[in-house]
Amino acid sequence: MKRVVEPVRKSLLDVIRKNLRATGKITYITRVTYIGEYIGENVNLEQQMESIINSLQEDYINIPITGLFLIYPKYFVHVIEAAEDIIYRHFKALNNYKNEKCKIKRAIYLPTYHHVHQRFFSQWSYVYSIPPSLIQPFTSFELDDILHQMSNCFRKIYILCDHISNTIKDNSIPMNEVVKTLNEKFVPYYPESTLLEYLLNIRHPVILTIDDYLKIFSVTPTINLYPDTIWPAPRDMIFCPELKKNEYKD
Repeated sequence: MKRVVEPVRKSLLDVIRKNLRATGKITYITRVTYIGEYIGENVNLEQQMESIINSLQEDYINIPITGLFLIYPKYFVHVIEAAEDIIYRHFKALNNYKNEKCKIKRAIYLPTYHHVHQRFFSQWSYVYSIPPSLIQPFTSFELDDILHQMSNCFRKIYILCDHISNTIKDNSIPMNEVVKTLNEKFVPYYPESTLLEYLLNIRHPVILTIDDYLKIFSVTPTINLYPDTIWPAPRDMIFCPELKKNEYKD
């Protein structure tokens, strides 16, 4: 009698590990972009952010933390590429950081890009800049206008990141040197300070702050699987002692 060999059963974790090995990755990478307003010296803000990044990198040696920190006189734009748990710890450290010389008033994050195929950057770097400003401020806070301006801000950031990434690949120049030598040609692709001010002043459920992000990812939601509107309640996968007793009596 031939012996029947049971095939190896692959779990979802096995498939994920296989896909990661095929792409040469250790874990999935998430790209988060958030903007904010701060009070204090921009040098203190840069030192604060760099301290947080370096501290996290010491804990995650095998997972590089890459990104671009764009610092304006009053606002900032931060693009981070890292594992999702690193991003959560980054936001938590940023929220708990206390410094009298520099304080972040408000920070919101733009739509997140999960499981990116390729990073923009090879390391984390920062750049000081004076952005262009618009003559007329934005006054409409309708949902369509919010979507349009947020898409505009997102597009400018990605064009700038794409330029830096292509320059690094084509010329084999370190990222720090590329960031320092950004010419005036790409200044129009910097998000205007007026645009950042408009997005930060929006009070709408579609705009989530860093505090909202931490609440979402740190609290387990309560899910009501069987509300009162369903009757009778499904019993296939529910242990019901009363039902068992009745079956035994029969």
